[in-house]
Amino acid sequence: MADTSGGAFHYARVSIDAGKGPKYYGASTDLDVFQLSGVSENQASTSQIILSKGERGPRNYITSVQAGWHVNYQWEGDNSTHFFTYWTSDGSQKTGCYNLVCKRFVQISTRLAPGMIYTQSSLSLSIYRDRFTLNWMLYNDREPVGYWPKEIFNNMADCSQVQMGGDVYSPLGEPSPPMGSGVLNEAKFTRVLLTDGRGNDIKVTEYTTINDLPNYIYGVTSDLQTLTYGGPGGRRKA
Repeated sequence: MADTSGGAFHYARVSIDAGKGPKYYGASTDLDVFQLSGVSENQASTSQIILSKGERGPRNYITSVQAGWHVNYQWEGDNSTHFFTYWTSDGSQKTGCYNLVCKRFVQISTRLAPGMIYTQSSLSLSIYRDRFTLNWMLYNDREPVGYWPKEIFNNMADCSQVQMGGDVYSPLGEPSPPMGSGVLNEAKFTRVLLTDGRGNDIKVTEYTTINDLPNYIYGVTSDLQTLTYGGPGGRRKA
């Protein structure tokens, strides 16, 4: 997501929290991808999967890995749809990098690279902690894209929260940009699964929807295996 200082950040997501139960070691989903128009050069619109640890703070213990697609002129230099990755080990205070900027994400794929323009209509993402190397792996459609080395994290032996959905950013005084497809609740995450400590897929049994704006601006709904989200935007914050 773009730098939100001096601007308005909005979200519509589903949050899956481990709470006091067994932690997660990965998550996977298929998500729709759109060639989204209506996002200006100083705005951003993102659709992503986020795996976090220490999300309740303190901030310097918040660790996360993220992947998905965005329209983000500030980071990508154009208004095309790009595949992206992001990580932080301290709540984005001193660490945190998009794509291959700080050379912490290790790319494996020769076909899909973080930061590249993405023209297909879907992604099939899987992020999980490898039980042998202990690195956090990223796959798309069963092909390894790359991994985040275990050495860059100080607090991510597992994952206590998984979130999926959309985020947008806009400067103050400008109408917020579209999210997802730009049509209310049209974009989807499907086949949502979690990964346990043995590498087995497990179904989602509980979740919370989180949305900071009314549902007619950005919606979010879920039935445990499918998440719909997004909307036209248009919220102006002074």
